[in-house]
Amino acid sequence: MRKTLLYTLSIALVLTLSSCGGGGSGSSSSYGISISDRSINFVINGSLDNNTISETNPPSNITINFDVSTQSPQYQIGLFLSRDASLSSDDYEFYQAYVDNSRGSVEVVLDNQTQEYQNIMNYYGGKYYIIVKASTNSDSSWAAASSPIILKKLWTFAVYMDADNSLNSIAGLNIAQMENVGSNKDVNVIVEQDGLYSSAGRYFIKRFEKEKLQNLGELDMAQASTLVDFGKWVKNDFPAENYVIVIWDHGLGFESINPKSLSRDLLQDETNNDIMSVPAFASAMDNISSILSKKIDILGIDACLMNMVEVAYEIKDCADIFVSSENSEPADGWPYDDIIAYIENYPNSGSQSIAAKIVEYYANYYSNYSQPTTQSAIDLSKISSLAKSIDELAISILNNWDNSSVSSTIKNYADSETLLQRFSVSSSDYSYADLGNLCSALAANDNMTSDIKGAAQSVFDNLSQTVIANGYNGYDAGKVYGLTIWFCNPTIYGEQSYYYEQLNFAKTTKWDELLDNVSNN
Repeated sequence: MRKTLLYTLSIALVLTLSSCGGGGSGSSSSYGISISDRSINFVINGSLDNNTISETNPPSNITINFDVSTQSPQYQIGLFLSRDASLSSDDYEFYQAYVDNSRGSVEVVLDNQTQEYQNIMNYYGGKYYIIVKASTNSDSSWAAASSPIILKKLWTFAVYMDADNSLNSIAGLNIAQMENVGSNKDVNVIVEQDGLYSSAGRYFIKRFEKEKLQNLGELDMAQASTLVDFGKWVKNDFPAENYVIVIWDHGLGFESINPKSLSRDLLQDETNNDIMSVPAFASAMDNISSILSKKIDILGIDACLMNMVEVAYEIKDCADIFVSSENSEPADGWPYDDIIAYIENYPNSGSQSIAAKIVEYYANYYSNYSQPTTQSAIDLSKISSLAKSIDELAISILNNWDNSSVSSTIKNYADSETLLQRFSVSSSDYSYADLGNLCSALAANDNMTSDIKGAAQSVFDNLSQTVIANGYNGYDAGKVYGLTIWFCNPTIYGEQSYYYEQLNFAKTTKWDELLDNVSNN
């Protein structure tokens, strides 16, 4: 992948500055000052196509032209970057100079050798306006570009942080980790955050600073429309060649759609007493992929129990790689400083390498943690093949169901909390079984027929091709392979089967028919 920076202009290559009022003494000043005939021209060896510059190299220089009208023999100019088309005290001044009034028409050229140019490239990101301010000792005037400039980077690392629940106190820790690194010339780090006791906001993460871009008021983070709006913001204000989108919240796998379990769910919004189902989540992410005009490079869910084959199948068309946990996660979640630092240090390393590093850093971060942990990266392009092999395994078992050795053994596996590596949804629900552990057990069990053993081995082989990286602590080798599958006892099946049947995995494969047989025959 080439390292690229692209400027996009929302209207045209030449940005006309609007006539904005100034401060100071205004017309009562002895030297009144104004800015006129103003334009900002970005010199790029490229062409405009639908108001977007197609050249993938950064401009060699930035030229800013404006006229100043004043009777003062000398005046000061300042160039600012602003998030909106108005000058405020917190806007970043990137250039300052004194100008002799003999130069009524002023041209400022910043090229890639100047510090001011480097500051724009290295430390700013997203959508901003250039503002020109001219000042004398007694008066000042400013004017802002009528159209924003949007810097396109190699990566945007975007976090949808739903802390409107019991995780509210943890959000600050993870944002502080992000601030330890911040954005740079290659990577935007941005967050949309809603808290339990605060309104939602959008932030650009700089080194040691969280810049608030928007106050959104109270949001229902469990609504698909809110998540889709987040995707629009990512695309419109922080476009990139590649995207890491992280969903930050509680998680409970597909059973998150169970309304009885409101205390632990995917995108639980406590203020609005709302949760999001896995199908609704997948639909929102499909919309975001369409907005981005590409698949999400890495979709991470920093939440418990989400790395299920059923969840992966649901989101297979919206992302290339899925990173999450089979097990419950510690409250601290991902080590964001390590992850972002790696992306910034190796921005051209590719999505699979970055996803593998997320898994590695997570495992290292919790290497001395008191409870077992898991994290894995899944190649979603392989999920359809994996699902097909699982379907064939289910069919093989169903075809041999009249064999009492087969059916009783399968029922034993489904009902036992100890024969397989399982992950608990609650103290009485151990429905999520490690898929690799299940298949290796079936392939080695003499009660299984040869066709079942062969089908189980085929699932195991496909799983090995699907899992890019698998990291865990506190488990023996051979128990954790990177994805779980719903393999429940009859009680849990009765409670959850209606919700399971809403999943595309259940609609596509015979796995739900197998579970129905386990529970009812």
